[in-house]
Amino acid sequence: MTHRALTAFLLLALTPTLPGCNGDSYSAPTAPSPGSVTFPLAPRPPSPASYTWSPANSLSGLVYEQTADGRRPIEGVDVYCEPCGKETHTWATTDANGLYRFTDGVWTDPTNFPTRVSVTKNGFRDPAGLPRPTPPNPASAGWREVVIIGDTRFDVELVRQ
Repeated sequence: MTHRALTAFLLLALTPTLPGCNGDSYSAPTAPSPGSVTFPLAPRPPSPASYTWSPANSLSGLVYEQTADGRRPIEGVDVYCEPCGKETHTWATTDANGLYRFTDGVWTDPTNFPTRVSVTKNGFRDPAGLPRPTPPNPASAGWREVVIIGDTRFDVELVRQ
């Protein structure tokens, strides 16, 4: 027998005992059975059908800048709320006390998905460190998120430029 033939013979003879190394039989790996593997689900954006009109509820709050003397209200800030008001796409402007209020009811999501609110005024910007919005909510400057449950107060800080 040649050296090459002897090597091939030994490989074939030893192959059944190598996988277990202790005499156990070898079994080939198998794919998982259907239904045994689960994948995490991505957050589901709300659908318009999931919103409920809540005419007795409101969204209100204070827009302010933080100073050495504490919170200073900012007058004339534009506040936009997508699902506030019966027809949606509603604007409010802060008064001399920095207060805004959407009083004609709000659309609420029973899954408590955050509502997007835009808060802007020339000469002011967002403070550093705002949390990232929940997709598909916008992530550009001025946008905030609030979960509206009943009458909800949502105060917003801006920083003078």
